[in-house]
Amino acid sequence: MRRPWPHRDTLRLLFAFAQERKGKAPTGLDPRDLDASFIGKFLDHPEEIRSASVRTRNLRLTAINDTFAADLFTARREAPSFATVSCDDAHPVFRRSRRWGAPYNINAYAIDSSTFDFMRFPEYRLPPFPRERTMPTTTAAVSRFFSEFQLKDAPTDVRHEAKRILLDTLGCLVGGRACEIAPTSDKLALLLGQRLASGGSTLIGQGSTTLMPAVYGNARIANALDFDETFPVGVHFGVAAVAAALAMAEERGASGDDVLRAVIVGYELGARIATYIGPMTEVVDGQVKGFSKVWGVAAPVVLAAMGAAAAVARLDEHQFAQAIGLAVSNSPLPAGALWSNAVDLPNCKYCDAGWCAVAGVFAVLSVEAGSTGFTDALDGPYGLARMCGVENFDEGSLTTGLGKNWLISNVTYKPWPTCRFTHYPLTSLARILRRESIAPSEIEEVVIETGPMAASPRFTKPLPRTFASRSFSYPHMVAMLVRDVAAGPKWLDAESVTDPDTLSIAEKVRVVAHERGNDFARTMEANQIRTMPGGVLVRTVRGEFRDEDDFALGDPWTEHSRLSDADLTEKFLGMSGSGAADLVDRILNIEREPSAHALMRRLNECLESTRANAA
Repeated sequence: MRRPWPHRDTLRLLFAFAQERKGKAPTGLDPRDLDASFIGKFLDHPEEIRSASVRTRNLRLTAINDTFAADLFTARREAPSFATVSCDDAHPVFRRSRRWGAPYNINAYAIDSSTFDFMRFPEYRLPPFPRERTMPTTTAAVSRFFSEFQLKDAPTDVRHEAKRILLDTLGCLVGGRACEIAPTSDKLALLLGQRLASGGSTLIGQGSTTLMPAVYGNARIANALDFDETFPVGVHFGVAAVAAALAMAEERGASGDDVLRAVIVGYELGARIATYIGPMTEVVDGQVKGFSKVWGVAAPVVLAAMGAAAAVARLDEHQFAQAIGLAVSNSPLPAGALWSNAVDLPNCKYCDAGWCAVAGVFAVLSVEAGSTGFTDALDGPYGLARMCGVENFDEGSLTTGLGKNWLISNVTYKPWPTCRFTHYPLTSLARILRRESIAPSEIEEVVIETGPMAASPRFTKPLPRTFASRSFSYPHMVAMLVRDVAAGPKWLDAESVTDPDTLSIAEKVRVVAHERGNDFARTMEANQIRTMPGGVLVRTVRGEFRDEDDFALGDPWTEHSRLSDADLTEKFLGMSGSGAADLVDRILNIEREPSAHALMRRLNECLESTRANAA
């Protein structure tokens, strides 16, 4: 006998609805209260207030029939039926369906107070059935804001931050082309489309292609070095917003103005999603113990790409909501626990940023082609955050302050191509090296003081064995910093790991717990990380030097940690070459660009020039 959970939930909803509309407790209901008209209203009600689908309406009617047609309540077959729902009585959807060609009888039985004994148990109780909504759903509110957003609505500082994200991401993209996984990324990208003689979108390093190769390849390679921005929950999604915005704008002949709007929409949507899901931390009594048991970072990446693509495509409010639903449905599983427990890390990382960007763009193209998605994917206790393993979340963070409190202002930038959680001790080390002018030969020991998010074996291994692991090994990154190796792809070269000068320093690095390292949950704001105390002790032949900081270089919340436009320009040119100097002004004034395609073509020329000079 079928007894799926929908049967239980349908009864809970039915009796609560009856109590709301009839003013009677379940034990006081008369079978005649549940007539055909009433059952029809019950079936309609969730659709009206919860955007429930036809499929769930069918399940509710089936559950009602199954329940009262079976001997579920230890009752007699002597009472009149609750209701007889025929084709003419049923909802129009049922009248259209041949499945309901015959009268649909809901049989009932004699009922006494014991019939509803199960309502005494907490797991079967429902709050009062919600009345018709007077406010839009969360998904609808988010969709309305972002679909109606115009560039003039964004404050000057928001527009400028979006340009800084664009500059930083494109620098990471060009720098990433020199890393060992670029050929792999190109092969995968071209599985999704083909090269073009001209036009289309630009896959940096390969030239003109159809849309999806450019989205995939540019997003994955911009993230490859772990040098791209980080939103303060420990997630990168700027690469997806930028790759989607530029590829869509190229493909559709859009301008720089359109790109800037798309980057703002994509990044702000990704930031809202990331804040709603929150950081991947396990907190007990105010102390951070480490990573959550279930977590993932893919969803904000997918939604950032979806938002940027939707902005270029000019989806309306309804289409935007459909695209959110499709993007959520197509997001990769939260695989973070595999990542946080691994030592030799795979080059697809915690999620393939290219694939996530493709999923987001595909959601928009799917809506344009006629596909539909869940329009309540961000709503209620079963929304996206719960799918990502979050038990306690604030749905209001998706909509609070929309258009007034811009989360894009909280973006952090990376001065080194390593995990952002390592930048707190590295900030202190860089300060000591600059202040004391310590030569590598003078160092006897480097003691890294870190928190629980950056203390697992992957962070302590002096000889990282895989490409991705090089961004997480404290001994390796300390050696790169001490040796004054230019931050960029050289930090992740295989040769750099086994270089004798690197190994001689790496072997002197020890990692310990910072005394305040697990306290940073106390300083979190709006579900975002603000501080992560870290420090370093450097023992040399000249003495000991110690430094610590609660902020990392690249954080926007203090003057001493914020990276200026000049800092980001230096980072961009360090990876793109001095020949790309003209691009800095064009990117920081992108709203003046008549064509996104011309900008990307020039960036590709700079990469080819850098390659030629290197050869």
